[in-house]
Amino acid sequence: MRSPGSDYRRRVEYLLAIGIVAGMTITPIPLPPSWLVLAYLSLELGGNPVGLVLAGALGAAIGRTALAAAARGLGPRVLRPSVQANVDYLAARLHRPRATAGVAVLLAASPPPAGALYMAAGILRVNLALVAASCFAGRAVTYGIGVALVGSAAGEIPDRLRDAAAPWSIALGLALAAAVLWLLVRIAWRTLLEERRLRLRARRTQAPA
Repeated sequence: MRSPGSDYRRRVEYLLAIGIVAGMTITPIPLPPSWLVLAYLSLELGGNPVGLVLAGALGAAIGRTALAAAARGLGPRVLRPSVQANVDYLAARLHRPRATAGVAVLLAASPPPAGALYMAAGILRVNLALVAASCFAGRAVTYGIGVALVGSAAGEIPDRLRDAAAPWSIALGLALAAAVLWLLVRIAWRTLLEERRLRLRARRTQAPA
């Protein structure tokens, strides 16, 4: 029979996992993989791996959904009308039932740079409930696999964290994120999807007076 003290400690561990992962995933800045941090917490705290994995997945869903919501609110304020119209066309295509399933799978898999992917989901006004559910499902699987596999190589976790936090790794992640967002607003989506031709939208400059 578990004591009240152990139950309280377990709840604190879960809240810690939720808070740390949410803080890591709410930012578009590339950080060390959250599954690696969660594996480190699991080993250091000696807690229930399944509970920590689910807590971490919930934290990731909170963080990524908040990031998507922030991008949704910021997009119309910073995008020019012509760029917004281009993005709106793609958003309308993605809101079709067949495309929605593909969006859910992509968000669940979250290939890097994941932060830019969730910002794009916000700009494209993907349903936030879909964002949260896809992120939770995907992270529950990847965190579970990561925590299970890293258990046999616990001594390597600090080195992996240091490598992931190296300046060159963060700079590369930022470059990839910027490239994804640049392509989102620069590809002429109507031309690509209706005429099957890839064309980048020309940047409009105002002629001097």
